[in-house]
Amino acid sequence: MRIAADYEKVFSDEAFAWIRGSLRRRIRQSWDAGLALILRTQYVQNGVKTVWAQQYDHTTLRPVKARAYELPGLSAGESAQVVALLMSIENPSPEVIEAVKCAVAWFEKTRIAGKRAVIVPMPEGNPDDPTIKKDRVLVDDPDAPGLWPRYCELEDNRPFFCNRDGIKVYSLKEVWPERRTGYGWYGEWGAPILKRYPRWLKRIEEER
Repeated sequence: MRIAADYEKVFSDEAFAWIRGSLRRRIRQSWDAGLALILRTQYVQNGVKTVWAQQYDHTTLRPVKARAYELPGLSAGESAQVVALLMSIENPSPEVIEAVKCAVAWFEKTRIAGKRAVIVPMPEGNPDDPTIKKDRVLVDDPDAPGLWPRYCELEDNRPFFCNRDGIKVYSLKEVWPERRTGYGWYGEWGAPILKRYPRWLKRIEEER
């Protein structure tokens, strides 16, 4: 497995000049092990690689829940960070290239166009909870860069949400007011990846 950067170039920097010998080898081994784990945990849906879950079981490497409202599912937020890391690899292996291409395909497939998630003030209080003075809603915006749900079903990419009681729901309106405004259920996470991808792909093809 190739590492993310030219290690000799990295360690030539004065800030890292003190790192020598066995420590440098251990750092490289740790990177290689971490990268291998990333590639192993890319979720395969109906035979096709997609993206990553928010958290995994440390023994089975299967997606698992965290907090009560963080159920197993494909996560656009964390996955965008993973793809950005993979794109930073200077000499990516065929496995890394495939992982990026599959993840980008997933981001393109799940992109919600023409919408933006915004917080709106509600001075009189939310009808479902007067103590909450705001709400999060989706609004039309033809200039929006794209929107992705925080969680998608593992089986079919259907967006889902969850309340503090751990019960899954399928629309933002069904989320309790406190969780609707207090958690990032939607984000523009995939937009920087899709914008960067053509340049990355061109570089890869030219190097090949």
